[in-house]
Amino acid sequence: MIGSQFRRFSCVMGLAIAALISVLLYGHSGLQAELTALRDDHIPRWQTAQRLQGDARGVGAKAVQLTLAFTLGELQSMRAELDEQVAALEAGLQRVLGQIDDAELARSLTAAIRDFHRTADELAETVHLRATSTGAQLGSAADRERRRERDLARLASDHAFRLASHSGTVAGDIDLVLAAHRRDLIRRLWLQAALIAVVGGLMGALIWRQFRLLDRGLIRRIRALEADMAKADLDHKLLSNHPEADEIDAMRNELALLLGRLTAQNAELERLATTDSLTGLANRRRLFDALEQEVYRAQRYGIALSLIMFDIDHFKRINDNWGHATGDWVLRQIAQETRELLRKTDQAGRYGGEEFVVVLPETDLSEALLLAQRLGQRISETAITPEHDAPMSVTVSMGVAALVVDETGEELIHRADQALYRAKQQGRNRVETALDPADLPGEKAE
Repeated sequence: MIGSQFRRFSCVMGLAIAALISVLLYGHSGLQAELTALRDDHIPRWQTAQRLQGDARGVGAKAVQLTLAFTLGELQSMRAELDEQVAALEAGLQRVLGQIDDAELARSLTAAIRDFHRTADELAETVHLRATSTGAQLGSAADRERRRERDLARLASDHAFRLASHSGTVAGDIDLVLAAHRRDLIRRLWLQAALIAVVGGLMGALIWRQFRLLDRGLIRRIRALEADMAKADLDHKLLSNHPEADEIDAMRNELALLLGRLTAQNAELERLATTDSLTGLANRRRLFDALEQEVYRAQRYGIALSLIMFDIDHFKRINDNWGHATGDWVLRQIAQETRELLRKTDQAGRYGGEEFVVVLPETDLSEALLLAQRLGQRISETAITPEHDAPMSVTVSMGVAALVVDETGEELIHRADQALYRAKQQGRNRVETALDPADLPGEKAE
């Protein structure tokens, strides 16, 4: 029964998700069509009308500049520039005429460019006559020509700006279209958002209701089972009479198995992340974590804390003479000897290379010194036998330091390292203590 409820719930959720996807696809297709229309149609029309308006204003200004020509060369240069601008204006006009649907506006634009052409030709002819006239022709006739030039220039400018006004009308009409499209896009976006909200709300309500039903159903069945089991001692028999009991037990067992696997995997990952793969001791990260915790505890509660740092004497010779495999074997054997001698509360780790560190909680300097001497003697007396090699004996040099007030873990390691350095300088195979926190660092011996 529970399984059938889950199946019905899954079907309903699938239908709801399909409906939501359909809504999104519908809204996306509509928006895409609107954006395509804006990109391919309306925006290019608006840009063309805007350019036409600017070109018309520039042509009007150039027509007025013709009256400033005093020589034939100036006239020819200005007329050439005017002809180029008029050509560009006519090309823009043809594009606009092909993009507007208003026949009356199209006729007005055509008439405006035609009137401008005629007036500009008359103006150019008048200016040309003035520019080529002789001194004998000056006088009252020249004054009349000047007035005619100004009138023609003004008329040409009026025609050009009339054309600019018509172009502005086209741009304004297109602006209205663009505004309508923007409003439509906003309306579509709000509609799509409302549909998504409605569908999402329905899905949420459906999910909440379904889980409530499942929860109440499971609670009723569990309570029924508990009541039956309380009435009789035949638990197995009573459970067998309930069809959901097997399903619940299977789910419980599967969850327990999964939880056990996850717990084991997490524990293994934690072990790999904090363990030195060669020796099996704590790695540098775990060693520092343990040291910081013990330093905090010792400083807060006023208890003792000591640390031993040691490394293998002439370890480089072992690698050079017998190979790195033998060197690895020696490291593992010394790690094993160290592990067997320590308490459960102590923490031994590989500091790096052939160096080891032992953290000794609740241990003062004298106790740590005694432990270091025992460990050094044990290692020197143990015959280490690598595979396929003759037994060998190795020795270690050690530095011991005890925590002082307000000292950090790094400072404690540093003092132990200085003590180890003195032990190696004084002949190796010995233990030195760090009594003074102000010990200066020195160069390590090999």
